[in-house]
Amino acid sequence: MAAAGLLVIGLTGMRSPMVSTGVGVALGTKPDLAVADADVERREFMLQQRRDAEVLLEQFIRGQMTRHYWGHFAGSLTDLGLSSGKHLEATVTSTALGSGLLLKPKRGEEAYGAGVRQRGSRVVRWQCRGQLPTQDQSLSFLDGCPKGWQKIASKQF
Repeated sequence: MAAAGLLVIGLTGMRSPMVSTGVGVALGTKPDLAVADADVERREFMLQQRRDAEVLLEQFIRGQMTRHYWGHFAGSLTDLGLSSGKHLEATVTSTALGSGLLLKPKRGEEAYGAGVRQRGSRVVRWQCRGQLPTQDQSLSFLDGCPKGWQKIASKQF
């Protein structure tokens, strides 16, 4: 009796259409490998862009801390001997008390920022990422990460 019940369940399972939880085969259709490849390529590009941006943020912070030691913050990446490359647009804002960097990607929706500021006798730093700002939105990194942005852990110097 139990064997007959298992046989019915097994046959029912074999006749049911296949259901997938991923990109693969769903309801007996063939996967669209071009879409899956494009998605993987997009993700890889975004991860590499994030890595490149985080390296540049660290270099900016180190450079600005060194420049501050010698008397003032640098006004551009060129003054620090840095370049944003071809995939990121960089904007540096500097005052006597601090400096900020905004990196906007030419492709993607995630922007990156860093700041260095003198607070009393100390120099503090931070770096963060968040939603790419709109044309009319102004962001400042002179007093910390903008509202809604995620702080990125920085390496200890």
